[in-house]
Amino acid sequence: MQFVRNSSGLVKNASLTDAMMLNIANMGAGLAIFTGISPYIVKGAVLWLASLITFLITLPLVFLYTFFIIEIHRTGGDYVWLSRKLNGKIGSIMGIALAFNMPPYFALSAFFSVAAINTVLEVIGTLNHEKALLNLANTVFVNPYCPSITLTQEILIYILAAIAFAIIIGINILKPKWGFSLVTALGTLAILGTIVAMIVVGINVSDFHSKISTFLADFDLTPSTYTGPTFSLPATIYMIPYFASFAYIWLYAGPAVSAEIKSERGIKYNIILGSLLTLFLITVPFYLLCIAGGYGFNFSLFPTATYNFWSVAIALAGNQALQWFIGISLISWEFFVMAFGVIVFARYVFAFSFDRLFPEIFSRLNRSSSPVYAHLLDFAVTLVFLAVPIISPEGVQALYSYTPLAIAYLFLVSLAGAKFSLEGKKRIGMLISSVISAAFMIFMGYEAFTNPYFGVISNGQPFWPGIAYVLSLIGLGIVIYVASKEYNLRRGINIDLNYKEIPPE
Repeated sequence: MQFVRNSSGLVKNASLTDAMMLNIANMGAGLAIFTGISPYIVKGAVLWLASLITFLITLPLVFLYTFFIIEIHRTGGDYVWLSRKLNGKIGSIMGIALAFNMPPYFALSAFFSVAAINTVLEVIGTLNHEKALLNLANTVFVNPYCPSITLTQEILIYILAAIAFAIIIGINILKPKWGFSLVTALGTLAILGTIVAMIVVGINVSDFHSKISTFLADFDLTPSTYTGPTFSLPATIYMIPYFASFAYIWLYAGPAVSAEIKSERGIKYNIILGSLLTLFLITVPFYLLCIAGGYGFNFSLFPTATYNFWSVAIALAGNQALQWFIGISLISWEFFVMAFGVIVFARYVFAFSFDRLFPEIFSRLNRSSSPVYAHLLDFAVTLVFLAVPIISPEGVQALYSYTPLAIAYLFLVSLAGAKFSLEGKKRIGMLISSVISAAFMIFMGYEAFTNPYFGVISNGQPFWPGIAYVLSLIGLGIVIYVASKEYNLRRGINIDLNYKEIPPE
């Protein structure tokens, strides 16, 4: 058994594949081609091209994270980089804010996994005229956005989502290696199903309109006449923040567990390979829909959200067994995201505890070398956020404000990269990547506070629940940092000295 270092007890369990899968889950390609982006299309925007351009523009951030992980592969990833190479106080406050920005996202994934299940049941049930599936979709697995949903149904969804999350937490507590294996297994199923769905759509390109007509009729969808450009560069560029915020900027998963990656190849290549596969899994589906349906046809149907890559692939599958395989792979994307989140959040908490920002109990491991108390904290916090969709529809919208906070965090990471690149060694590539990434984050920051998609503005006015959510997370970081510093000073310990060295390892 190879330990990270004697004082931590974490074990090198993660392979290159495990780390790469964590990054792919972090970016959520399968959900981006579900209802994450296409309903927001604007006239003239070509989605597959916007995806490709976004990938190219965010490549400097990928390189920056790769430079950092090679130089400093520690548990907590970018929190360690930020606190050691920019500023300890800022790194602590923003690291805590980002970490507690994660459970709301995981809670939304858990809660809205019901939407994916509902889509699968409804599409397969409708196409095959199976009333049992439709009844199940309409009475149990209801769409959370449906205004007619009852409190009893919401509570049932809460219970089902909580049970799923509890199972994933339990697996990680029993044995961390099983947690990595679960992520890789779910990711393999999700990716394989996505590729099969691509093949299904690709095979049916030549007679797409005749074959999709049954689906449109069953769901009472009628494509409208489209008047407008089929390609506009400004409109395509307008979609870049959507792709960036939903997928391409989320790179913290592999770095967060980098001390547990077994090989040098795993350290070097997990981020870039995950990003390249994400590019493939997002761009090709949108390209296939573009050549199959035609621009105007897709544009008129995307806003319905019922018409999306997954529902189209299920409709074209031809037999029920294949429909179910594609449908289950869509559902697995949701649980894939939850499974990665359980691992990554616990590593951030472990790192905070190792630095004495959090009580030492959170870096305590069980006999299986699992940070059990960090996982239990994750479970408790996620259960709280899981209740938000039940309590308040505005609260749900506020939870989507996690992106502006992440943008600010990534801007600071870019500054840390620039500062680090100027120290000692000449790291020209890292410096260039840092500067370009910082510039892109400034652009994303502007978008975050002008575009309603990001949850801090609504109808041209500030959306105060979203703004309060972001400020409360930063405030949480400040309170925890100040309280921890004062508490430890009374014990004769200055936690700021932690940031003079590189651990946690």
